[in-house]
Amino acid sequence: MSAKQVSPSRKPPRKRPASPSRRGWGLVQRLHRRDLILLSGVLSLACVSVLVVVFLVLSYQSAPGALPEAISQPGPQPTHTVTFVQITGLGQYASAQAAAQEWAADAQLVSANAIWPKVISKDQVGEPTVWTYRFYSPAKARLFFATVDPAGQLQTIEHVAPVSLPPATIAADSWLVDSPAALALWLDNGGAKMLGGNPGLELLIQLRNVTNNPNPVWLIAGLNNQTEEVHTVMIDANQGVVTVTQPGS
Repeated sequence: MSAKQVSPSRKPPRKRPASPSRRGWGLVQRLHRRDLILLSGVLSLACVSVLVVVFLVLSYQSAPGALPEAISQPGPQPTHTVTFVQITGLGQYASAQAAAQEWAADAQLVSANAIWPKVISKDQVGEPTVWTYRFYSPAKARLFFATVDPAGQLQTIEHVAPVSLPPATIAADSWLVDSPAALALWLDNGGAKMLGGNPGLELLIQLRNVTNNPNPVWLIAGLNNQTEEVHTVMIDANQGVVTVTQPGS
């Protein structure tokens, strides 16, 4: 009898454990991708709404020194400046908040979003655009969206389905840094370089809560839709401190 030849069993290749830094960037990237979808979806939904609640022109005048005070705590002053300071996330918030409280007295802010679809140069960063605010009412267990365009025109949408898991809300006294300061910090922390190499990029900004940060943050992402190169910066919206920077990749 001839002995059977037994082929040696192959062991599956061992996977290298992901390094903590790669796991961290992966988490930020997933957060970023999810927010891109959320921002685009919310803005598209709000823009097609035909329910016009009120038309008003909001004249926003910054108090002298208000912006430096907002970011003068631990955060450094940005070296870049944003020219457009009249139509801002904080400036457009008043009319959105009034509409939300008319909808529900207990309405609380969940997020604020804006998008600039084609930014060619640094001079366009922060120019007047539509701002979308998302609110939550614990009593109604529903979400409410309010959009404010640069002329002050307001549109609102109530989310039909009830929310089973209440979202984290943003306290009024925890949001001190306005969008121009946050955008300037994005430019400081690689955004200007990203924009210089990717003219025509899509710029998105969102005020939101994140885990492991006691204050709300500004999440700002510049996206080249052709190459899918992305540059993301996260800024503490209370302190004006950059908490996460994800270079374009």
